[in-house]
Amino acid sequence: MDKSHNQKKLLTFEPLSQISSEGFLCTRQGSLTYPPFYNLALTSTLTQSWDTQPNDIFVCTHQKVGTHLTKKYVVEILRTTHPLPVLHPMANGDIGHGAVPWPEVLISQHGEDAFRDFIASTENTPRVWYLHNYSNALPFRSIHPDSKFIYTFRDPRGAAVSQYFFYCGHPNLEVNPQLSIDNFLSLFLNGKLYFGDYHQHVLDWLNGCHGAIASKQLLCMRFEDLVTDKINSVQKIAAFLFPHIALDEHMTMAISNTTEFETMKQSLTHTPGSFHFNPSTFFRAGTTDDWKQHLNARQQETIDAKTRSCWGGQDLSCPQLYFEQQSL
Repeated sequence: MDKSHNQKKLLTFEPLSQISSEGFLCTRQGSLTYPPFYNLALTSTLTQSWDTQPNDIFVCTHQKVGTHLTKKYVVEILRTTHPLPVLHPMANGDIGHGAVPWPEVLISQHGEDAFRDFIASTENTPRVWYLHNYSNALPFRSIHPDSKFIYTFRDPRGAAVSQYFFYCGHPNLEVNPQLSIDNFLSLFLNGKLYFGDYHQHVLDWLNGCHGAIASKQLLCMRFEDLVTDKINSVQKIAAFLFPHIALDEHMTMAISNTTEFETMKQSLTHTPGSFHFNPSTFFRAGTTDDWKQHLNARQQETIDAKTRSCWGGQDLSCPQLYFEQQSL
């Protein structure tokens, strides 16, 4: 195995607690729970000093809903439409933390100087980040009206199963590896895990974080479309990010091909860049309905009941609000 894929433990910061008797090491701020590798003292400085810029693009998700796939779309669209400098962190297609940082983790693990260095190294060029925040915990002092946000969500059944396997195998979280999926679902459905309740998180973002983000700055994407409708996904994201740049058919197809599950997995295996997870374990299924193999009828109905209550509509994979927005 390539040593560059060893999952090194991140620094953790006091005060630490556990979400449940099953583990999930965490740190807390107000009503929200965060992973243990957040330094809350440092992350709070972002809300006091970070003003986003016109060149900032944010990939926003809860967790395990297509974060890295969305990053891949954005990075490849950027590489196709912009002549990035050779030393730009995304120039070679890197989608890892060094090229597309998680800001709270960047500042927690490497300090304020590293955060400022990344901003300086990407000044006047497209700059991409990813976030997992609720609207009441956005890490900004102010949001520039030209900053762009892409929010990706997925079928709650798929999100639950993907999170279950990810958390059980994560080296930093001290989750009981024998954690039952029933016990996990109880935590998931009661909003006890990192970044809060999944169903409400999706609604929060579909509503533009309660007005914090203008509708023209926000594009919402379904994970299922990113997997099964790649050509339209490329065109939709590109038109949102760069409405004055047209992709031809060859460009669109080339970008689409880079986002195929096996292509991404092999690329990150052989040239991981700053991607820190082992693709052989991190890239587990690559399909939209893997949850059917892991959830029995009772478990599915437990999730579906909350989905119907929170999201409305007839489609249990997507909020009614999303369809209403698409028809505008």
